[in-house]
Amino acid sequence: MSLKGQNIIRAKQTNRSRVLQSLLRYGPTSRQHIAEMTQLTSATISHLTAELIEEGLIREVGYLQEEEKKVGRKFIALALNGDASWVVGIHIHVSQVELGLINLHGLIKKTRQFPLSPGINEAAFTEMLIKELKAFISDINDVQIAAVGIGCLGLISFDKGEILNVEPLGWGPVPLAAQITNAVQLPVYIDNNVRAMTLAEKMFGESKQVSDFLCIYIGEGIGSGLILNDRLYRGGPTGSGEFGHMTYMPDGISCWCGNRGCLEQYASNTAISRQLQASWPRVLHAFEQGDSETVQAMRQAGRAIGTVLASYINILHVEKVVVAGVMAGPGFPLISELKKEIEWRSFLFKREKVQIESSSFGEHIGLIGAASLALQHEIFIR
Repeated sequence: MSLKGQNIIRAKQTNRSRVLQSLLRYGPTSRQHIAEMTQLTSATISHLTAELIEEGLIREVGYLQEEEKKVGRKFIALALNGDASWVVGIHIHVSQVELGLINLHGLIKKTRQFPLSPGINEAAFTEMLIKELKAFISDINDVQIAAVGIGCLGLISFDKGEILNVEPLGWGPVPLAAQITNAVQLPVYIDNNVRAMTLAEKMFGESKQVSDFLCIYIGEGIGSGLILNDRLYRGGPTGSGEFGHMTYMPDGISCWCGNRGCLEQYASNTAISRQLQASWPRVLHAFEQGDSETVQAMRQAGRAIGTVLASYINILHVEKVVVAGVMAGPGFPLISELKKEIEWRSFLFKREKVQIESSSFGEHIGLIGAASLALQHEIFIR
């Protein structure tokens, strides 16, 4: 997203958002630098920052530390006031739901989780979620909650605030955003969980200043999100990013989506558990013990993802790929195997390297992603 603003009265809200986004992207910086980035006048920036300081959203944090000392006036640094606004993030998995209280910097203060019973229907789930959310909010006494963000697996309509379909859980349409809003009287934003994770990487991760990147999440399934020209790409009404349902092995294992040989049938946590005939916690324990069969299964998962990703990079040559999930963490072989496969299979990668790295958010990326939806649309681009 361009940070360029407009010096007209009716665009005041847009200009205000540009100032907040500048501080989010670049951290503590001066009014002068914000004016340069947004192409707004110094007078406009002075007025907007004064209002934001009065509201408590930003604050002065002393003089700006410059790499090179310059003669003349020192500039005062402005920064976001992280505790000025809080949201609740909700991450809906196949088997459990996480809730978290998260601030303007994407930092988690408090969490709660509850399991999902196998076969739970839409109505029972919604009732349970509202009950748990109300209990979570009632335990928060020291801060005011601005909004709720929800990241959910499956096909989600962000514009309508609806779950369209969650095939693994057997759910059809659920107008979840409206139902939660009615229950807790707060603005609610919902999107696919991996698209929300991608937004978190853009807002709070190591990719703040990367204009085009792909985020892949490896969990019970495999999903992805895409940032193009600094914006989260959502595609059509059902969204985009079903990386796990790209074909890896034609005429291979049947997938619940109706296709055969989908990548997530070979490289997800679920696929590895099925291959090794062990629960995911047992798989992780076996890996920690150095079990050769488990290590080999994870290496093969990396190669499978790399094979599909190589074709993706040949079509859409992004600057960076961020991989999230337990297997993408340090000590696991998935990232190194994935890189080897891409180097071998993608001729565009050979000409211009793509940065490939693990997410820095660890196990909480889903919560931070859900919160990012609420923070972006309620605070940063309101």
